[in-house]
This record gives sequence, C-alpha cells and structure tokens, in this order.
Amino acid sequence: MAQLTTPIKVSLKNILVATDFSASALSALTCIIPIAKESNSVIHILHVIHPREIPIASPEAEEDISEQVQMDAQRRLGSLENAVGTIPHRIWLREGEVWEGVEAVIRSEHIDLVGVGASGKSDLKKFFVGSVAEEIIRKATCPVLTVGPHATVTSGGAPLAQLLYVTNFWEESHDGLEYAIRLAIQYKSRLLLLHVVEQEEPKQSDHESLRSYRRILRNLLPECAADLSVEPVLRIEVAKNSTARILQVADEIRADVVIMDVLPEETWATHLRNKLYEIISWANCPVLTVQTKRSPGNLDD
Repeated sequence: MAQLTTPIKVSLKNILVATDFSASALSALTCIIPIAKESNSVIHILHVIHPREIPIASPEAEEDISEQVQMDAQRRLGSLENAVGTIPHRIWLREGEVWEGVEAVIRSEHIDLVGVGASGKSDLKKFFVGSVAEEIIRKATCPVLTVGPHATVTSGGAPLAQLLYVTNFWEESHDGLEYAIRLAIQYKSRLLLLHVVEQEEPKQSDHESLRSYRRILRNLLPECAADLSVEPVLRIEVAKNSTARILQVADEIRADVVIMDVLPEETWATHLRNKLYEIISWANCPVLTVQTKRSPGNLDD
C-alpha cells in the first residue's frame, strides 16, 4: 500500500515489567527487551512485596524476616538488571498490594506498555481468574503484553514480524486494531485480521455470508491503515470452538503476538474473560490486550 500520510507511531518511551520472579515473568522481560531496543525505550522492572510474603511472628522477628525478604528481592532484581544490560532501565521495589504498586509506577513514569507473566498452575483457570495478571489486564489503561505458560519467547530476531488481531465484532471501538496497525507500520510487520464465526455444527457457509463478514472486517480498518507497507490480510473462519481456531491460526502464521480488545473493569463479562484466559493460557506467543469501550447491556458476542 502506498504511504499517504506521515504515520503516527506507537509511543513506547517507558515500558514496565511487573515481576514475581517466576519463569513466565522472566519470559515477559525477555519478550520486552528486543521491543525496548527497537523503540529506544526505558524498561522499568517492578517487584512488589506482598504482606503475605512475610509470616506472622513477633515484631522483632517480623522486622528481621522483612529485611531478609527485601534483601532477597534486591538480589533477584539485580540479576534481572544484568539481563537488561545496556538498555536504559530503572528498578523498583515496593511493598503492599501488587496492583497498587503497578498503578503507582504507571502513573508516575507515564508507562506506555506493561509486560506481565501468567504462570502455569495445576489448575490454571483458578490461578488466572482473579489473579494479579488478570487484575493488571482489567485495570491498566495502557496496553498489556501477557506471556502465558506455553508462550515461546526468543531474544533475537525481529520482535514483531507477524501480528494477529482478533475481533468478535462486538467492540464499540477497535482501539486494539488501530494499535496493531500502528505497531505494524512502526515495525514493518505483517498483519492479519481474524474473525471466527462460531457454529455448533461447522459447515461450509454460503459465500455471500462470508463476503458480508469480510466487508465488515475491511470497514473496521481506520485511516492509518493507508500507511501500511504491506496490505493486511483479512480472514474469516468458521469453527465450533473459536478459541481453538484462533490458536491454530496463530500457530499457522507463526504470530509473534495476538492482539485483542478487552473491556474495562466495570463491564468485564465472565464468558469473555474466560475466552481471554484460554487464549493466554494456551497461546504459543504473547497476547497483547488493549482496553476498549463498550455500551453496558450488550454483552453477547
């Protein structure tokens, strides 16, 4: 596509990685490092010591334990600092509720992107729903890049060569799509827009119906799509399980990231939350969520 305007770039001056020192949190940092290099960003690494990390004991013992926890956290943050290397960065260590610590850094440092890991547990659904990762996704007004337990992250190569934007068409605004397009412009990425039509008994849909869905998908493209160097691919799929098909498509095109719109906290619908949970839980790549708007009272896909 011919470039018609001066593209508006995605601002990534400050990127926050919230870490609990788990393997998935380390993967989130590994994923953020090449993005930060490409964007000349400052990486902020935050660990929040939650009160439950300090056992109940006598005041004297609690003070000693608190000091030991602080020292251990400082040591582990130091190892992450070494991993960042020469990239500009800041280390943050706070105490209290995790979201409150994350929110404070987002506000004070004007964070443009948050990276977080979603760890694998024996019952991952119980872990994710109501977890710190979910709280950050729901509450952060800036985009959130979540690395799930199955995501494969490498530190070399182009960080965002292939993007997959997924839509259900229910969104009133498609901020995630505009963000995806601006990322694609900035990183010269390939971009695929995907909508999956769910059918209980998938069958060959009539061509007119598929063309209609395709027209809707094309009409979602904002003006900034004119600045893409490569024409975006529009794809309509029919499947019994939309989540499974989304994951399959992401694997087929070797997506570096799946991009989705999410609802803000006050209109967070349970079935949509579970769909997002499934994608983050099983995706072989990170998932980037962008908060979007939606009218209350219309909660069906």
